[in-house]
Order: sequence, then structure tokens, then C-alpha cells
Amino acid sequence: MTRASTVGLDQDTIRQAAKRYLADQVYLYLLGIEQPVKLRQILKSVSVKEATPRLLKHVMSESERFATVDRRWAPAVRYGDSRRPFERILDEIMSAAGVPLGIEPIARELGQTFGRPAEAYVQTLPRILANMDKYFRLPSDRYGLTRWLTIPTSDNEEDVIFDNFLSEEQIAHYVDLCRDVNWNPEYMSESAAQVVEASEGFTPVKVLSFLAWRALGEDYDPGEFYEALLDNSKVIVLSDQIVYSFSAVKTFKKLLVQLAEELAALPIEPDEEAEGPVEITDTDKEEIVTLILERGTASAEELLEAVLEVSPDEPAFTGTLQNLFEALKDDTRVMYLGDNRWSKVITFPEEVKVIPESLIVRSVEPFETPEGEVYDLMLDEEGFEGDLKVAIYNPLAQDVTDEDPARTDYQPNSDTQRCVLKYHHKVEGTFPLCQINPEFFGVEPEIIPVTLIQDGMRKQVFVNNSTRLIYGLKDFYKDITDVSGAVFYIERTPKPGEFRFRYEGEVDPQLGIDTDRSLELLDIKARFESQEMPVHDIVVEILERRPGGMTFPQLVNEVNIVRRCSRLLIASILSSYHYFTMRGKTGRWQYDEKKRSQGFNKSKRKYIKK
Repeated sequence: MTRASTVGLDQDTIRQAAKRYLADQVYLYLLGIEQPVKLRQILKSVSVKEATPRLLKHVMSESERFATVDRRWAPAVRYGDSRRPFERILDEIMSAAGVPLGIEPIARELGQTFGRPAEAYVQTLPRILANMDKYFRLPSDRYGLTRWLTIPTSDNEEDVIFDNFLSEEQIAHYVDLCRDVNWNPEYMSESAAQVVEASEGFTPVKVLSFLAWRALGEDYDPGEFYEALLDNSKVIVLSDQIVYSFSAVKTFKKLLVQLAEELAALPIEPDEEAEGPVEITDTDKEEIVTLILERGTASAEELLEAVLEVSPDEPAFTGTLQNLFEALKDDTRVMYLGDNRWSKVITFPEEVKVIPESLIVRSVEPFETPEGEVYDLMLDEEGFEGDLKVAIYNPLAQDVTDEDPARTDYQPNSDTQRCVLKYHHKVEGTFPLCQINPEFFGVEPEIIPVTLIQDGMRKQVFVNNSTRLIYGLKDFYKDITDVSGAVFYIERTPKPGEFRFRYEGEVDPQLGIDTDRSLELLDIKARFESQEMPVHDIVVEILERRPGGMTFPQLVNEVNIVRRCSRLLIASILSSYHYFTMRGKTGRWQYDEKKRSQGFNKSKRKYIKK
């Protein structure tokens, strides 16, 4: 053992003392805890509110007393070689604590180190700690290491200095600083506090003990004096056996604030970037489930931050999120809501599980006239004319039960989705998902409950990825007077699972239908329902009344108000007859009465579906 030397408290020494002050509290908290502990749990348990997660991690990472396992912390001694001599491990535990410990915390930490019940050590430790050459016992039944004490081995001061690994220069330095201190046998710790104050605010325990022995003679008891130091509110003993005036705590905390600010200004360290995903233990899972059940709903960001202390901006977040999905996927107590959210199990209304009858687009059989002409024949896509091979995947042309989700030309996934309301959905209070990017709400799970808000109204609506509909929108449609074509927007809010409904009177030029036009369509609908009539004739009559032509989505929309039918059938009809033509590159389809006699385009026969 080297002899201590006289040192001054330079800035670096004070900073190191401040970090030790924090680390000492952490070590005593972690000692004997069964499982490694998360950083923020440690923060809650130490009495240093100035500490930040990054500061705490920095301090613990610098110290050999701590080890990290999957972003959780524990005393490093338990991860060393358990084949080391028992008393060496015992010494490491007590030395790292730096203050006398009771039997229970020592026994718990030994149990963690050797993988045995703590009770086994509760019985054996008193016998081992009775070795007074290595350990001392305080009246409070706490045990420390004898080397912390100054033991009077002789009446000769030089012998005591030598035997206790002190130096005469060091003693002379402190004697000179505290000449005015009078030691009182009844108030030893008060006298010691005066020495510390006179000695620039810090003094090694062994120096104080030596000065106490020299002043008190036979009244000096090493253990009693040490315990008196620990119990004195005017001083604080750190684990390196240096005694500070308690006023130094303010300095420590001020320095910790400065250090926290310095760390916050630094970029993420390489070792932080290299951290991999956090494994989710059974204990973590139970804590996560409990949090979900208590809150009703919770996002992955909230869960990982609160339970595992992993933030979205950390490299480990993506992998940890996958672990979260894996941990919760089969748990029947919670359910996934999409958008990285979970909730307690919800029972969905039956009406959000089925497609309303009025929305179903059913197949249409070919229509044969008494003269033997056959209309409403379905073509393969290869036979479609003009831009129809592309137009059939326009979201405005598609609808529920009449769509191809894998080939739909969706709008980009942003924080806002533009929605154009069609007649049938206005009546049913629904909206088709073919107009919304699949990633906006998410493609899983099957049914996603979301909160929709508008001007103080707040309602739960349901996104069903199986039926491809949003349900529960009637209250949001009540102020819309347009028969078809009203444009509204669904916007994300900062709150997970919450969206805003925004309608400002906009009408889409393709799907907009005013009152006069709707009456015309209803007249056609009435005639269609009163007599047998092919869809072909509906297309002809609608286009006749629109000499300027119609886009494909516009035509599909109006035909479907008269009769629900597939856009593919309408594309087949437009492609099968010479008198349906597209006007240049405008994308607008027209009916040409002059070509009516040319009839069916015979080149399309090979495309007729069998």
C-alpha cells in the first residue's frame, strides 16, 4: 500500500469528488437488488435531482464499480469470476460501498454473485466478519474494513503513522491547519467537523482519526469515532474515505449541473451509437402490459421510453421496437391498434365488421336483346382503349369491393390525406380506403380504432383493413350538402391515434354532382329500375347529356349512382364500341351518335372474358 500524500483540491479533483458523490449513492441503491436496474429508475432513487440520464450514465461508465447488462445497471462485482476467493469478493463489495454495511445488503449481493439464496450468507457472515484484523463492527451492527481506521498500535506517534500508512508530512500539514481546534471527548464528531472546516473543507478519515487519537488518548475508540463521523450532519464521508464539510454538497451539485450541460452539448458518443436493441424480459413485459392497461392506450414511443429508456432518436429504437412487437403479439390482455399503438382489449361493434349492402359492387351478367345483340360483355384489361389501362387504378374510379389495392395509384403518405366523398358513402357514413395511402393508418391490425376530431367534436371511428372501409363518419358528414364530390382532409395530430377532420366546402371537379345533375341521374335510375336496361345504355345516356365528355372516374361515379357496377365493366363498354371515343389526350370520354351504326368493335372479340 502506498502512503498518502498532501494534495490540494484543484478543479479536476473537485469534479471527481462530485462524480464520486453521485456514484456512491447509486452503488448503495444497487447493492443487493436482484435484477439490473434501468437508468431512470436509478435517477428516481438517488437524492441528486441535478443528475440527468446522460450524466448518470457517464459517471457510472467511468467507474469500475458498475456493470451494464442490456442497458441496465448492477454492481460489477457480481459479473466477475466467481472462482475468486470468497473473502476477496467480500472485500470488493465492502470497498466499493465505501461505508460500513449491514449483514443483509452484503448477503444479498453475495447471493447475486454466487447464485445462492442470501439467507445462506446471513448465517455465515457474522463469523467471517468477526475477524478484527480485516473488519470492524460498529455499535449499529454495520461492518467496515479495518484499513479504513487509524488503529493505535503504539504509544509512539511515529509508529502509529507508519503502521497506518500515513506520512509525517501529511499529518504536519493538517496539524498546522487546525491548531485552534480543541478535541472534546464527549463531542468527537463536532471536533472532527471543525478540523474539516479548518482544513480547506476536506480531510482523509485516517488523518482525522489520527488527530482524534492524539488528542483523546485512551478515550479514543476507532469504531465509535468512525460511526460518529457517519452520523454527523455537518460532514459527509465519500467512498474514497475522504471527509468533506457538508457544505461541499452544494459545490458537488453545482459541478454536476455543469457536467450535465457539457455532456448535453456533445454529440452522441460512438459507444452509444453502437448499442444494439434491448431485449424485453418477462419483468419488462409485465410492466409494459400494466402500463397499457392503466392508460387504456399507449404508443411504442411511450412504452419504450418509460419502461426500457429507449428513445425514438436512438439507434437501438428500431430493433427494440421489433422486440416489443414480438413480446406483445400473443398476449391476450392487450391488442395492437396500428401506428405503433397498443390498448386494452376492445370489443368492436358488429356494424364495423361488415360491408353495407348498398356499397357492394356485384357482377353484371351480359344483357341480350330480343334481336340477339349482347351488351355488358367484360373484356380482359389488355383490350382496354386509350388511358383506361391506367385510369382503372385511379383511386377516384375505384371503390370498396371494386378495387385492386396492390395496383392502386395512391396519393403520397404524408400527414394529410385528401378524401373525395361519393354519394353512397355519404349515406352510409363510411369512406373507402382505396383513396387513402395504406401507410397512413397502417395495414395492421384488421380493425384500427382511431379518434377523429372536428371543431370540438371528438369521436371514435374504425378503420377496417379487411372490409377496406372507415366506419362512423355520419356525424362528420352532416354539414356536407353536396350529393357527391365534397372534399375533406384527414390530418394527423401530434397525439398518436388522433386525427383531425377538415372540411372547407371544396368540391372535386371530377366527382362533384350538383342538385340538378343528381335529379337527372335519379330519373335515369328510376327508368332503369322500372324496365330491363343494360349498363351500356346507362353509359350512353349519361354521356349524351355531357357533350363535352367525361373523365373515367367521373363517368364511373355517375353510373354507380344509377346502378352499382364495376369500373372494369364500364371500361369494357367504353373499349368495345366505335361510338365511345376519348377526346384527344384530355382523358375525357364522349359518345358519338354518328358512329352508332358501326356497333361493336370486332377486334375486341379476342379479349372477351369467357
